[in-house]
Order: sequence, then C-alpha cells, then structure tokens
Amino acid sequence: MAVVAGLLVAGLPVAAQQSTPPPVAVTGPARNVQPLLPPASPRIEAYNRTWYVLYFVGAAWEVLGLGLLLRFRVGPRLRNAAEHRTRNRFLQTVLFYAPYSLLLALWHLPLGFFGYVYEREYGFARQSVALWLMDRGRGWLLTLPTAIAIWFGYWVMRRSPKRWWFWLWTGAAPWIAIQAALWPVVVAPLYNRFTPMPENPLRERLLGLAHKAGIGGAQVYVVDISRRTTKLNAYVAGLGPTKRIVIWDTTLKALDDDEVVAITGHEMGHYVLHHVWWSIVCSWIGAFMILWALSRLLPWTVRRWGPRLGVRAADDLAGLPLVSLWLFAILFLQTPIASAISRYQEHEADRYGLKLTGMNEAMARAFVTFVSRDYADPDPPPFIVFWFSSHPPLRDRVDFALNYRPPGPQ
Repeated sequence: MAVVAGLLVAGLPVAAQQSTPPPVAVTGPARNVQPLLPPASPRIEAYNRTWYVLYFVGAAWEVLGLGLLLRFRVGPRLRNAAEHRTRNRFLQTVLFYAPYSLLLALWHLPLGFFGYVYEREYGFARQSVALWLMDRGRGWLLTLPTAIAIWFGYWVMRRSPKRWWFWLWTGAAPWIAIQAALWPVVVAPLYNRFTPMPENPLRERLLGLAHKAGIGGAQVYVVDISRRTTKLNAYVAGLGPTKRIVIWDTTLKALDDDEVVAITGHEMGHYVLHHVWWSIVCSWIGAFMILWALSRLLPWTVRRWGPRLGVRAADDLAGLPLVSLWLFAILFLQTPIASAISRYQEHEADRYGLKLTGMNEAMARAFVTFVSRDYADPDPPPFIVFWFSSHPPLRDRVDFALNYRPPGPQ
C-alpha cells in the first residue's frame, strides 16, 4: 500500500522587510560564557509563526483534497477508465495511479508556491520559478514507481484478506532499507550536484576526525545547495557503501573551519551511533501499528460508506483515496512520537560531537548562526516542540554545548 507523503508546508508573502540581525559572537572560555542568544527579533518571530500556522493549514489542505477526491468519486472514475482499457491488474494500477498522483501534485502546488514566495520574500529561496516547477515535476515523476507497491499491496490483500497487513509489514523493513540506501545515490543527485570535498586543510581535519571516530573510508561530499537556498545544513545519509556525510556549500561559506568541524562531528555522531539503522527499526515498528490500524479502519469504512463512495471492497483500487486519507491521519497523529525520537537522536549526536571534537564554543557559535542567519526559532512554543520539532530548541543546544564536559580524563 502507498504511504502518503508527509505534510506540505507553505507560506505567504511578508509585507515588511527588515535588515538581517548580525550574528552574536562567542568570546572567552566556554564555561564562563553567558547565554548567547537574545530573544528572537520580531522578524524572526513573524517568520516562524507563519510557518507554524501553515504547517497545520497544510494538514487541513491535504485532508480537504483527499475529501474532494472521495466526494466527487474520482477513484471509481479512474478505476472504471483503467478497467475499460485492460484486464491486467498491474496495468490497471499504473493507469490509475499516474493521473491520481498527478491530481494530488497539482493540488499541492498552490500552497507549495506560496511557501516558495514566502522564502523568496525573506531572501532564503534563490531558485527561479522555472527551477521550482521543474523540482515539482521531478517529484511527481519519482512517485510513479509507487504504483508497483500499490499493486503489490492490493495483490496481497486479495490473497490474504485477514492477514494482508502482517505480510506487508514483514516486507516493510527491506523496503525502507532499500529506499534509505538508494536515496543519496539515485534521488538526491537528480536535484543537486554532489562532489567530494576538495583537497584542503579543512578536508584533512575532517578526515582526521573521521579516523578518530573509527569511521573507515569516510566519504565527505559538498552539495551545491546554493542554487536553491541560502540556508545552512549538513547531514548523514545512506547505508553501507552509499553512506556519506554531506555538507551544504552555503555552510562552508558561512561558518569558519572550527564551526564546520564541530557540526561535522555532530553528523559523525549520527554515523557512529547508527541512527540511520535505528530510524529504520523505529519506522518498521511504527509500520506494524499503522498497518494493523489500517486493517481495522479500512474494512469498517468501506462497509459503512463504500456504496456511497463507489468503493466495492477494501481491495478495490477505487478506494485508494480512502486509504490515503486514513494513512495521512494516522501518520499525522503519530508525528509527536517520531519527533521525540528524532530530538533524542539529535541530542545524542550533539553529545557525541562535543566529546569527539571538544569544540564547545565552535558548536555553540554555529547554532547561534542558525538563528541569526537562517531565522531558526531559538525558543519555539512547547506545543510546537512536542508536535513536530525534529531537533531540541536551539537555546537548549547552545546551553548544552557550552556546559557539556565528557566524563573521564580530558
């Protein structure tokens, strides 16, 4: 079965423009430094408040779109058209899913475009409208292979009406692992160019740090993200031979070498602590609960509203909008759990990076730059942190960076 993509976040143009506040410098010994982050400026507060609201607007927009597909019986219309053209169920699924996914992609465009304009107004988005539209088109094309998973899901449902959810769950782990392994070498290069970090003193420091961390054959790549945004980031992705640490080119331009080493130590923490694998395990456990819940909710919904919606049975292809709606609702409600797991991993990566590098001040300076330059919210509302924050609040991270001392001999 297809799992509907997560929330579409969007934004609206901002009326007034102000100058970007200067970065806050860190001086003196780390353990004697006073708190670095002043309260967020009104501009930073306005920027984040709009995104917080539009996160939930995006969720409502998704539900509305799927509800309209059900109300106007789009699923039965697409199913009937596919059945009229072929009796082969796989081809029926392809003929159904291509226009179905295109309708969803078009439905997402308005909010997505508002988000693009909003980022442009704040000076973050750098891509042209043409490139933005090309990215949306690439995204839609990349969803088309999902038709194979949908066909397989419905095939299992027909073969095992009672246990289909369990059999799909057993195959979820390798499916998730394959996606994680292929994303950095198949999907990501379709959007940006990834090149090994060139020979320079910073690269030598990072390779030395990787050796100290016990990461053999470490791959450090630079991505030309500046084509799309001015924001900063670095991340670890992939599995086995595809695992690599990626640093945005904007990060290399905005941070000094010590700060880059400090945040790369954080990413090496994800690497050494096997957070990618742990995320796969958590996703697999979550898939058990999601598929089990869907196996109860979907038949009940079809029995109650199927005739009105034009859905013949739980394994009817016309019911895919209904499946999508239930999956979206379940995934939305489990967001706080996924967010809490992510925050824990990020905190542990901070701890590991500080222990590995000993660069407390440099890591704190980098976090401050995320606020002053990227408008990251240093003090998000507690509910926002609880619901969807993937990282601990930056003020907490700065305080931890300045005060953490690893146990044992220094």
